[in-house]
Amino acid sequence: MMFTALVFLCISLVLGDGVEDGELVLHLQHSFDMGNSWVERGIITIHSTRSGSSSADQNSLENSERIKLKELCAESGLYLVRTTISSQQDFLRSYASPCQLLEANLQDTLTLQLDWRGKLIAMSLGMQQPQPIKTALGGVRLEATQEESSVFKTKVFTQQMENGPVPDTAAFIQRVEENKRKEEKGEVKDNRSFLAKYWMYIVPVVLFMAVNGAASPQQ
Repeated sequence: MMFTALVFLCISLVLGDGVEDGELVLHLQHSFDMGNSWVERGIITIHSTRSGSSSADQNSLENSERIKLKELCAESGLYLVRTTISSQQDFLRSYASPCQLLEANLQDTLTLQLDWRGKLIAMSLGMQQPQPIKTALGGVRLEATQEESSVFKTKVFTQQMENGPVPDTAAFIQRVEENKRKEEKGEVKDNRSFLAKYWMYIVPVVLFMAVNGAASPQQ
C-alpha cells in the first residue's frame, strides 16, 4: 500500500492539474523592410490562457506604411511580425505575404502555442478568409472590399499542450500483487501449451537431429 501511495504522488507531481490559467500581454511590432527596422503595432491582451479570451489595441496603418507594404509586395518580400511579453526578453517571430495582407484588408490571425504551464512558446501569423456572399441566382461570390482599411482586425487563437494518455497504475499494481499472492499459495495454473512449456528441451533435440542429418546426407 505504501508503494502504491508513492506512485500516485509521483504521477501527481509530474502531471499536475493541467494547464495553468493566467493573463498574457503581448507587445507587437512589425517590419516593412525585412527586419532592418521595427515599428510598434500595438498590444494584444490574453485575459485567460485557458479559455483564450483576448482583446487588441493596435495602431492604425499610416499611408506611408501602406506604401511600404505595397512596395514590399511588388518586391516579393515578407511582412514580419515579432512579439514579446513582459516576463520574457526574447522575441517570437512570424511572417506573412504582404500581398495577402493587402488582399485581406488587414484582417489577420495570430495563433499562439502555449505549453502546459501556460507559457508562450510559439506564434504563427495568418490571414482571415473573405466571407462568401450568396447571390440572387444561388451562386456564391467572395465579399468585395469597398475601401482600404487602415485598422488591423486581428483574431487570436490559443493552442494549449495536451497531456498524453495516463496509464492505469493502480489497477496494474493491484493485478501484480494479486498474481504474486496466488503464486505464493500455488493457486496460479499454468495454461500454456506443451510447446510453450518445454520449448527449451525440444529446440536442442531438433537442432541436434538437423546437424546430424546435414553431416551424413547418405543416411
